[in-house]
Amino acid sequence: MPKTVDKLQPYIKNTDRKGFAKWYFFCVLLLLVFYTIFISPTIEPYIEENLFSLIRTVKTEKFNYLTPVYATSKIDTQHSLSVISGGTALEKIKSRTKYYVKDPRILAMSEFLADYNSPMQPYAEVFVLEADKHGLDWRLLASISGVESAFGNLIPSGSNNGWGWRGINGNDRGWSMFDSWPDAISHITERMARGYGTTLTPFDIEPTYCPPCGRNPAHVWAHGVTRYMNELKYYVDNL
Repeated sequence: MPKTVDKLQPYIKNTDRKGFAKWYFFCVLLLLVFYTIFISPTIEPYIEENLFSLIRTVKTEKFNYLTPVYATSKIDTQHSLSVISGGTALEKIKSRTKYYVKDPRILAMSEFLADYNSPMQPYAEVFVLEADKHGLDWRLLASISGVESAFGNLIPSGSNNGWGWRGINGNDRGWSMFDSWPDAISHITERMARGYGTTLTPFDIEPTYCPPCGRNPAHVWAHGVTRYMNELKYYVDNL
């Protein structure tokens, strides 16, 4: 009789381990579902925002441009350049020195897109010029791309479409295909200005641009676009 018990004992222990493993797996799965539904939408945007803020504080990027001067400056007489006004010295300086004064919005857009590792960063000027051309807020299109495609990083292959845009040169899934980023920026800016007007906010645009988002009380799409627009304002105010 004792021998029979000894033979059965390992089987009983093994059964307990399997039962424990099943319950452990079930609890982990339940916690994962709970986190995804209730915790993730709240905590992850907060972590993301603070993480990118930290990255921006430690990242240094230099621009070889002079920013616009907003106030009249006086040059003190003791710092006069009259000492080199004669002869050829001044002419040599003029011939070798080039100054560039760019719209601060372009510099802000370039730095902003660079911080988000966007492939559209080289076309920061296109965003601003096209927006001005059609009377659209210069921050809107780039901010929409942030919500729709992480600023062009998550797009259909070869599409140059960071806005989930449909309606022209569609692929088999209906996403518009553009030859280049400037082509996409130019076309979509013009269509946005024509279709939505130039005075609507992201909350006004959301129900048409993203109907499921418009029906969601959280308005994640509109809040996301607005957040990026505010970030761009911060960039241009703190050049």
